Amino acid sequence: MSEIKAYASHNIEEIIEAIKLKNTGLMIFFYGADNDYKQLDSKIASHNIPYVGCMDAGRLITGKYLLDEKSIVGLSLPTAIIANVVVDTVDMSAQRDYDAMCNDSHDKLVKAAESIGIDLAKPDMEREFAINLLYGLNSANAFLAGQSKAGLMLQTAGGSSGGKTDFKVTNVISSAGSGKLGAFALVKLSKDYKFLLDRISSFDTVENVILNVTKLADPRHILELNNKPATEAYCEAVGIREDELNPDTFANYTLGIEPGDEERLITSIMTKDEGSGLLTYNDVVPGAQFQLYKAKSQQQDRSRGLGKLKGRHIVSFLSFDCILCYLARNTLHEVQAIADVYEEALPGVPKIGFGTFSENICGANVNQTETFLAIYKV
Repeated sequence: MSEIKAYASHNIEEIIEAIKLKNTGLMIFFYGADNDYKQLDSKIASHNIPYVGCMDAGRLITGKYLLDEKSIVGLSLPTAIIANVVVDTVDMSAQRDYDAMCNDSHDKLVKAAESIGIDLAKPDMEREFAINLLYGLNSANAFLAGQSKAGLMLQTAGGSSGGKTDFKVTNVISSAGSGKLGAFALVKLSKDYKFLLDRISSFDTVENVILNVTKLADPRHILELNNKPATEAYCEAVGIREDELNPDTFANYTLGIEPGDEERLITSIMTKDEGSGLLTYNDVVPGAQFQLYKAKSQQQDRSRGLGKLKGRHIVSFLSFDCILCYLARNTLHEVQAIADVYEEALPGVPKIGFGTFSENICGANVNQTETFLAIYKV
């Protein structure tokens, strides 16, 4: 399926011209924060092809990462691969309460599944999946809970949008609407294709450190850890002064819970508040006991994770890679080295990805992990 194409440019019309196929089933776009998303959305929509896309702080294109704020990457999948697809959106604006968003997410997914013949109670776990691109300044939990309620066994992957690391700009575009939305593309692959979904993380545990959540302002705003101001307790655990705290610190020292079976649920810190509290990328519950993890080189883990694709005829690869992974590998001077890992493992395969402000996989909202979705020919 050599006609699948990935392309990068500062010009959206040039990208569409490069990736548009005779029979395009779905287009996916990731773009930097300096793009006018309404203009992008309008130009893409004029082609009348299903699409999803979002703003990010860095994007993967075959062979390299683009960390500027102007470029755009796009990938198209033909109808020969995608038997059916439905794109829809859920309003994720701040005024909506949890239950309303959850119910909306549930109902929209059920309706989408019915329209293309997917049984959410027993989906084909090798050919049916959803890609989620979510408005990144609000919690993704309600959206994901609605999907899980609709179809617990449906495999999903994606991430939350975000632009610059000031956390003030983020948006989502799709053929079903744009703005403060959660967009999903529910996909049924044709009989000749299957997909593989997995995730990869790279941490070492910081021994003898437990941070207990002793006070919250809201589920994503920690005021106290171990009965101390949250920033003070975190900096003590990391071993730095509070005036040394910066985004690289949060990328290199993250929090997590270990529920068992060597599973880690990561809850990374987004930024500090104006006082001594910490804002997180996903929800935290009172009394949570966090381990502290230190980021390590990602090259070995990424190579090992991509090894699961060996022997398969991969035709396209989508990466949902936490912005904190980007920051961590930047401090380790291995940005290009990681791009090279993908090119060595998947030579000639069209690849795109984006730096997410939290990833989601099969109903879970996670941080500082790469989740990937690879489509292969049977």
